[in-house]
Amino acid sequence: MFWDRVIGQKRVVDLLQGAVESGHVAHAYLFHGLDGTGKRAVALAFAHALLCKRCGKPPPCSSCKQVQALQHPDVLFMIPQPSDAKSDDVNFRIHMLSEDPYAANDFKRAPNLDNSKKTTKGLKQARYSVDRINLDLRSKMVMRPSIGAYRIAIITDIDAIHERAANGFLKLLEEPGPDTIFILTTSRKDLLLPTILSRCQHVAFENLSSDDIATALQERNGLDSGLSELVAQMSQGSYMRAVQLGQSDELKHDRQRVLKFLRFAFSGPISEQLNLITEIGQSSRDGIKNLLKLLLSWIRDISLYQSMGEEAPLVNSDQKQHIIKFCRNLPDADLEAMHRLTEEALTLTEFNINTTLLLTNLSTHLGQAMRSFHTRKLYTPLSSPFQS
Repeated sequence: MFWDRVIGQKRVVDLLQGAVESGHVAHAYLFHGLDGTGKRAVALAFAHALLCKRCGKPPPCSSCKQVQALQHPDVLFMIPQPSDAKSDDVNFRIHMLSEDPYAANDFKRAPNLDNSKKTTKGLKQARYSVDRINLDLRSKMVMRPSIGAYRIAIITDIDAIHERAANGFLKLLEEPGPDTIFILTTSRKDLLLPTILSRCQHVAFENLSSDDIATALQERNGLDSGLSELVAQMSQGSYMRAVQLGQSDELKHDRQRVLKFLRFAFSGPISEQLNLITEIGQSSRDGIKNLLKLLLSWIRDISLYQSMGEEAPLVNSDQKQHIIKFCRNLPDADLEAMHRLTEEALTLTEFNINTTLLLTNLSTHLGQAMRSFHTRKLYTPLSSPFQS
């Protein structure tokens, strides 16, 4: 019951369930890993399990309901916040995170929440100040539990702590109460003091699998199977990023640009082809990578349709008619070469290379591969002039 909202992370869940069942619970945990892999969701589930009065059996007990709403007297949930943040804005964001701990609703990832009257504008950097550590954290964590077995502090993005505040927090870790548990989360473990690191049990969160992300997108966000699989492949193991991509107008625009890129590579006017390549080349390196991943998904769909016909599980199912036309009009296309060339371009984006030239070269080679068998590479290193 506690762990239902957690996506994947079986190893982590098994570890923490074992700690609860055995009673061997550490006084401080550091959950570290990529954003969107479930650190906050697991922290809340862990708090549920530690404070539940019904041993995890449905229906949820009063303690579980309080933890779920982040209103339990023995649970303190903290997010880094700007010094000028309004209390109603902070409470509003924490309420949203209690409903969806994977959402990017904290100050660090969303300085301003769109379409919300409770959003503070012109916010300063989100941090944990000395006052927050002393007034909000220390004053509560030195007390004994009110109604539960433990007093729990969930401190998200602990890497955002001010240096002087970190020294104050260290004292709490050095002298923990017998019923006190700290759960810290971070995506930047390297920014923490070694003394803080040494006093925590480290729990590493792996990047989520594409299958787990795609399933969650379908069940929780109502995305169709094709789009959810596509977004999952682009998310780099982060459910948070997958949700953002699935809601992004930029993704829709990129999917249209991929189709244009293929058309122009085959027979488009040179001027329009160069204009599109220049436009794409002005994107960030991550943006270009995403577009190339979309191109790979398109080539994959063409290959699947060629081999399986109507039974093909297309990722770009909404573009099925374009895929059918491609297969009919270009029966001699070397799809294996097209996939290899696009993979090579994706690899080359990791280097200090002119992306406009890279895309121009890719377009030329894809045009050739769409016509016939193709064996060349995008990039061939020059032979050394000293080589015999």
